[in-house]
Amino acid sequence: MEKYDFENLDGVQWAHLLCEHPEFADKCHWSKLNSEDWELLLSEQPQFAEVYGWNNLHGNDRSVLLRKYPQYADKCDWTTLNRYDWSELLCVHPQFEKQYKIFSEILS
Repeated sequence: MEKYDFENLDGVQWAHLLCEHPEFADKCHWSKLNSEDWELLLSEQPQFAEVYGWNNLHGNDRSVLLRKYPQYADKCDWTTLNRYDWSELLCVHPQFEKQYKIFSEILS
């Protein structure tokens, strides 16, 4: 296996590494990841959203994750999605229309 210099990895390097090798999570310097790094990582390894904190995700991030991993719907703060986020999500998962109808009044 390739050796890694964990101390000198930056955020995007950590994101790429953990996408391929989530087993290195215990060595990760999470504070090095910025929002773009998190978006990259969570698109491949959504379980790390527990580390990042679901409350830190923006509406677009939530929409992207739910399009790929609809099983995380119970963790979604639907009020953070804007009209664009909703349209993107509903194109892929129309089953979320009920949530849209409930929360669309907030968007008005």
